[in-house]
Amino acid sequence: MSTDAVTIVLPAVDEPAVAFGTPAGRLILPGRALPERRIPIRPCLISDLTLSAREAATRAYAPYSRFAVGAALIMADDPAERIFQGCNVESASYGATICAERNAIQSAVAAGFRRIALLAVSTAAPADGPVEGRSPCGLCRQVIREFAGADTLIVLDSGAEGTIGEIVDVDRLLPWGFCLET
Repeated sequence: MSTDAVTIVLPAVDEPAVAFGTPAGRLILPGRALPERRIPIRPCLISDLTLSAREAATRAYAPYSRFAVGAALIMADDPAERIFQGCNVESASYGATICAERNAIQSAVAAGFRRIALLAVSTAAPADGPVEGRSPCGLCRQVIREFAGADTLIVLDSGAEGTIGEIVDVDRLLPWGFCLET
């Protein structure tokens, strides 16, 4: 894998709170502010992880939804930078289904690691479809947050020719995510 790094800039987000008056009282739409973030990345590593996520998706067991998903990640606390893969595995008892993202994270945690450095997700959704169709579900977003560090990045595979995917950090993936102080 290439070690050539480039720096990407995640733009600042500044959404002010908005209050609405109603006959029963005020309602507030919370604002949020995220600073600009400059993060060094290794594009070849991101590309390798995206390809690994695509390959994992080919092993998905999705007889009910017919929506194959693959995930691949490396952990920040793994000096060997091993790639952990996961795919969705559905069950007729829907509650027993596991998503690809959680499958990969649980494999990494079972190997003794605790902080995601980079996660790539690839789905069966069309490349020209909206990012919402390729984004992790709410449950996966919460688990990602649990194991995310300040510099954790998530790549959503677009499948588009010449494009690795959309890239976000955990605060952009799950604003206001639940987090216990540890």
